[in-house]
Amino acid sequence: MVARGDLGVEIPLEQIPTVQEDIIYICRQLNKPVIVASQLLESMVEYPTPTRAEVADVSEAVRQYADALMLSGESAIGSYGQKALAVLDMTSTRIESWAREENRQSLLNHYQLGVSLPDRTAEQMCNCAVEMANNLGVDAIFVYTKHGYMASLLSRNRPNPPIFAFTKDESTIMALNLNWGVVPFPVDLSDDAESNISKSIKFMKSRGLIMHGDVVLVVSDVAPTRVTPMASQSIQVKTIV
Repeated sequence: MVARGDLGVEIPLEQIPTVQEDIIYICRQLNKPVIVASQLLESMVEYPTPTRAEVADVSEAVRQYADALMLSGESAIGSYGQKALAVLDMTSTRIESWAREENRQSLLNHYQLGVSLPDRTAEQMCNCAVEMANNLGVDAIFVYTKHGYMASLLSRNRPNPPIFAFTKDESTIMALNLNWGVVPFPVDLSDDAESNISKSIKFMKSRGLIMHGDVVLVVSDVAPTRVTPMASQSIQVKTIV
């Protein structure tokens, strides 16, 4: 959490912008979700429109790849809470669209997180999956996860399509809500990977989030079980029929 109000008490004001950028960068390298908060649209506590400087401040936080932005007084005691949220959403969406148009995510350089072979394999797999998803122009990424690790690795790369994460763990769903671009869903996963894929496709079609003709990229990490005695990881491209 980068709480700029508290940060300004601890360090000189002129250092806040660079320290904010450094904290966000370090969190991204370590694959830790990061929130930027405090005084994003402070003038909207009293007025229906923000200052141009506030819009630029929000834009800069998005450009630095923060996972989330948080309003405080604007929505807690402000007279224009819904308008403040709308401004936050509109500004964030525009900057993210610009970043995709300029292919900014291709400039991201990531510190290698994994030490063990399975962790390094998962990391490389997610890096490749995002590159494939962007190059192929797929409509969504499906990922099946127990603890949210692979979903967070996909989010770290800022893919163009949304990431739909399927898990049966309630705490994982709550945690993944903070990761950029990840929409988690509760699904009772089995040991059969193909069954999980069919089940999730049917679930998403029923919600109108995917439709006939859409192309999805499926990332799965299957742990050893009695049914599948060997661990396997795969990337598949599927067309919805």
